Amino acid sequence: MRFHLGTFLLGILFVATPLAVAVGAFDAEDVEIEVLTGIEYRRGRALPSEVTELNGKEVRIEGYMALGTIEGATVFEFVPEECECGRSKVQHFIEVTLLNGVVTYEPGRIKLTGKLDIGEKEEDGFVVSLYRLEVEQYR
Repeated sequence: MRFHLGTFLLGILFVATPLAVAVGAFDAEDVEIEVLTGIEYRRGRALPSEVTELNGKEVRIEGYMALGTIEGATVFEFVPEECECGRSKVQHFIEVTLLNGVVTYEPGRIKLTGKLDIGEKEEDGFVVSLYRLEVEQYR
């Protein structure tokens, strides 16, 4: 039996790499946040196809935590510009849920990778979000 160092090292690399990182890092689709936040939205009307085709996909997207993000929470608003906060229009942010850990406010541009859920989410008769993203971490 011959020993092949390259195959051995590749095997070690594959075993040592967590599957979630290996899969998510390579399968995610790069999306510009402005594709989502720049639409004209009216309750009950169909969203543009370039937006709806992203529903359920693993995406990689860059933006900022909204000012006023509460540290220690597991949910925060993700926006295209650093100075945005307190915006009332649901198409202007992505609701991000951290699956592991809690929020520590990050003032600079960050990149997120996770599964994107698109559609009107209602609470008490009001649409509270159009976009939701679940991520493992944000650093």
